[in-house]
Amino acid sequence: MARPATVFAKITNQQQRDRLIELWKQHPNHYTRIRAHAILLSDAQYEIEQIVDILSVSRDSVRAWIKHFEQDGPDALLDEKRPGGPRKLNEQEEQILKDLLRQFPSRPATVLSRLRTRTGKSISRHSLRRYARRFNLSWKRFRRSLRKKRDEKAFRLAQEELAELLNEPELDVVYFDEAGFSLKGVVPYGWLPIGERTDVPVTGAHGATVQALGFEHQDGTTHTYLHKGYVNTQTVIEIMDDFCETIDQTTVVILDNASCHTSGAFEASIERWAERGLLVYHLPPYSPELNSIERLWRQLKYQQMPATAWERFKTLLQTLTTKLCEIGEVTYMPSLESYAE
Repeated sequence: MARPATVFAKITNQQQRDRLIELWKQHPNHYTRIRAHAILLSDAQYEIEQIVDILSVSRDSVRAWIKHFEQDGPDALLDEKRPGGPRKLNEQEEQILKDLLRQFPSRPATVLSRLRTRTGKSISRHSLRRYARRFNLSWKRFRRSLRKKRDEKAFRLAQEELAELLNEPELDVVYFDEAGFSLKGVVPYGWLPIGERTDVPVTGAHGATVQALGFEHQDGTTHTYLHKGYVNTQTVIEIMDDFCETIDQTTVVILDNASCHTSGAFEASIERWAERGLLVYHLPPYSPELNSIERLWRQLKYQQMPATAWERFKTLLQTLTTKLCEIGEVTYMPSLESYAE
């Protein structure tokens, strides 16, 4: 069977070329851009088979686009307007809906009820979702924040001072913080089969808590001390004393204002640590964003720890130890010596 003759599109004037380039470069519809590109390639003597390979489209589609262009010009490449029913809400009513979503972002039933009261119109929850997406809104969890409590001026100053410390070649900057991992566990997000749930097997036991007290270096490596029970000032002082033995240059420890970091006993130890090359920098209150290690604790709890880790204390400790050993050193405090292998 003979191969169909090659057909080339022919752009007859500069106005057509400019319009095609505009459609190719700027049109919001992906398929319109492809069609305009195909015509420009064809005019440049690219054969249909070459255009098919470049754009990953069918041969029949390319031939049809060329035919439509030859008959009616560049605007023949646009999608035809599709028929549809009138919008449920007019512009004024849409603005009312937008204001209600802003006022009651977590209460869709209230939004629908008040919209019905104010406009006399009812829409479904499905329509509410479509309108919300049109307003550039998405349904997601709120985030807890302490930003309103903090001193913004002190926060900005701390940001600048941290940037200066990080740029000092003679200084090693590390971030310090504590995080508790208890058998009450956490409930993480994850992709699950529709209609099914994966249980998080937690015991709810009291007192069975692993406290992770960690130092995170600028390269992401860590040195974490694991402790069973509550953390007090003496625990932190012992860890700081031990960490001093591991440093080989002047090191600045960035930490928050927890009571065990600001007690009289802690303050009395600062000068002794400074003599050994360990300096302490307290962040302003309510500034967790400035402490890099906070992100590590969140990742461990909600992403890296499997659901089975929360079954019993030994499993929790072993899993946490394994995960932390992947990114640095782990030291067991005396409270966990019986678990050390």
